[in-house]
Amino acid sequence: PGHPDALAYLMYTSGSTGTPKGVAVSHREVVALATDGRWRGGAHERVLFRSPHAFDASTYELWVPLLNGGLVVVAPPGELDVDALARLMAEAEVTGTFLTATLFNVLADRCLPALGTLHEVMTGGEAASPSMVRRVREACPRTTVTNAYGPTETTTFAATFAVGPGQEAPDGQVPIGRPLDGTQLHVLDERLGLVAPGVSGELYIAGAGLAQGYLGRAALTAERFVACPYGPPGARMYRTGDLARWNTDGQVEYLGRADRQVKLRGLRIEPGEIEHALAAHPAVGQAAVTVVDTAAGPALAGYAVPAEGTPAPDPRELREHLRARLPDYMVPATLTLLDAFPVTANGKTDLTALPAPDPATAGTAGAHQEPRTDDERALCAIWEQVLGLPRIGVHDSFFDLGGHSLLATRLLAEVTARFGAAVGIRQFFTGPTVAELAAALPAAAAAGATAQDPPIVRRARRTQTA
Repeated sequence: PGHPDALAYLMYTSGSTGTPKGVAVSHREVVALATDGRWRGGAHERVLFRSPHAFDASTYELWVPLLNGGLVVVAPPGELDVDALARLMAEAEVTGTFLTATLFNVLADRCLPALGTLHEVMTGGEAASPSMVRRVREACPRTTVTNAYGPTETTTFAATFAVGPGQEAPDGQVPIGRPLDGTQLHVLDERLGLVAPGVSGELYIAGAGLAQGYLGRAALTAERFVACPYGPPGARMYRTGDLARWNTDGQVEYLGRADRQVKLRGLRIEPGEIEHALAAHPAVGQAAVTVVDTAAGPALAGYAVPAEGTPAPDPRELREHLRARLPDYMVPATLTLLDAFPVTANGKTDLTALPAPDPATAGTAGAHQEPRTDDERALCAIWEQVLGLPRIGVHDSFFDLGGHSLLATRLLAEVTARFGAAVGIRQFFTGPTVAELAAALPAAAAAGATAQDPPIVRRARRTQTA
């Protein structure tokens, strides 16, 4: 006879390491998922089963309806395009389904009425798009839209945030919500201390739903499934590797992967935080941010898929949107618009398959203006060489183009070598465009070096004089 703690399944996942590991889940945890109070109310009486068996969403698709007296609508074999998926949901009278964030966004764009036939649509796997959630809620007032979160190690879902009939979707970031019954969420610092609301920390999950560990990987299990200081003796919690914070409404907000954290010029940056800010723009359906190699060194590159039914946004205007919400060093140097994001086999955005960024999207918002004088043309050539970008406009900010203080000192050294005029670094920070720098050249040449010039500029000038 079966035992609640006996193994129900092994599901292999590589996560962020690239090395497959078997997640061992017991019958007890599958039952805990299926008997959660979230499934009451009839929204999951007819659930569509379309996920691969090796994807943990299939656990919800099979056992939530079957263990609650419902019915599983089995999708036909093979890949379904979005139109066929929409027809299937309508013809089979599906009441509830789970869609990866990418597929949810595509359906919201192309087959919006199909979502209106559902009682509840759940989306997850990646951060939910605020504009797409709002779009579905406004067009499908009877459909509950739920943002679901949960690593494979926590039996499909650990937390949900639902926006139902009569409720308005959040204007900004869509939270991952509150934990399932019997599950606890802890946002902790590096010493496993609880952090205050609004403060970023690593998300740990305890209680119902936790897997037994990784099959045959005792060291890895001990590293990721650790003792829980906030539960009874012997309690464990899973270290997700995800960054999160509690908001003022008592909901958890997902901030991205800790292992996606990058360090540029000594500053730690969370790409997920930039993606959330970019996705909050009403004309953006999907957002992604990654680090690319440029002639000027590593730089942030942003990508966006425009929301259906809205004019394609100007990439430079999107950068101004980010600038109003983020510090300058977190604003991507480029923002490339795509028709759709490349996806993995499980329907998640494949960051490694994103195309090279469009350098034409770098610069200040507004129309591009060509150089008008010989000095401006010479300065544009220097900027193109230092930044590795084509077609610099005279009103483009050096720092908007991906420049930083180290590159600024190199650029000013080149300017000194070419013009014999040493512009101070402080002055350049207040006027970081070709037009402003060209206007400052005559005075700088007449006055010579200022006492406030940093040593690197004075050294460059002395070298040129010699």
